[in-house]
Amino acid sequence: MARTALTKFRRGAQANTPTEIMLTPVFKDVIKKAGIEPKQVDDICVGNVLSSSCGADNGRMAAFLAGIPETTPFIAINRLCSSGLQAVMVIANQIHAGEIDIGIGGGVESMSSHGLARYDPKTISPIVYNHPVAKNVLVKDGMTSENVCDQFGITR
Repeated sequence: MARTALTKFRRGAQANTPTEIMLTPVFKDVIKKAGIEPKQVDDICVGNVLSSSCGADNGRMAAFLAGIPETTPFIAINRLCSSGLQAVMVIANQIHAGEIDIGIGGGVESMSSHGLARYDPKTISPIVYNHPVAKNVLVKDGMTSENVCDQFGITR
């Protein structure tokens, strides 16, 4: 297991760090801790929500920068806030099914690079704004977490 440090939105030490640069040392550390060679990794799955390529480009670049060969497949997955967890489950299930022996699963986001806005209101059908449940999809994740904290009395 490896991870980057958490930093503040647009103010932290990684505010201007591209996701592939954040993810590269994580891949390297996982490989080192596992005591394997990069070529032994059978598959990689990374969850990402905000980047335009759903993290596929950035994650694949990070794999190469970490020394993982182009023969290792790469999957990007987008499942909103649980993308990283879903990616880990994909790899775990492949190992459990005997499809692969070694895999890397995880997630990466840069709120500073991609911001909190997921939708351009001009591109959303007006019908969505009139539907009681569909319009809630437009609530930004940051606001959703604030609402959950308020509802359950969780403080910072």
